[in-house]
Amino acid sequence: MIGLEGLTDHLTGYFPRPCEGEEIPIYFLDLEEKIAGWSPELKRTLYVDNVAGTEELKRVRNVTLLKVYNWLGNGESIIELSDPERMQFEDVMDELVNKGGEIHYARKKINGKIANIFRLEKDAPARGDVKKMSLADLL
Repeated sequence: MIGLEGLTDHLTGYFPRPCEGEEIPIYFLDLEEKIAGWSPELKRTLYVDNVAGTEELKRVRNVTLLKVYNWLGNGESIIELSDPERMQFEDVMDELVNKGGEIHYARKKINGKIANIFRLEKDAPARGDVKKMSLADLL
């Protein structure tokens, strides 16, 4: 039997990275403005609240961290957004509020760069274990 444990790690981690053609159903939790920069010592991106801690960092930039519930990972995930990606996400959120559905997160190569893409799936299956009951039954 073939094990699938390591094949979906890029979709279920804290910083999911779907390949082209893959999508992750997500639920919006929070948006947070941060300053991001690459740490050569730690070999990873660090997120700070003010400019004072960025002297040692390279490629310092303002970013928006999108905190979401990742349905595939069954937990919280973070997606780093640029300004155009944030505007596209906000448009999808407005559409979600008006029409309902489920947001899907994907990544696509555009002009040689990988961009985060969000789309609204209108006929999405219901997620979670939701039971219909009346208030009288609970009391």
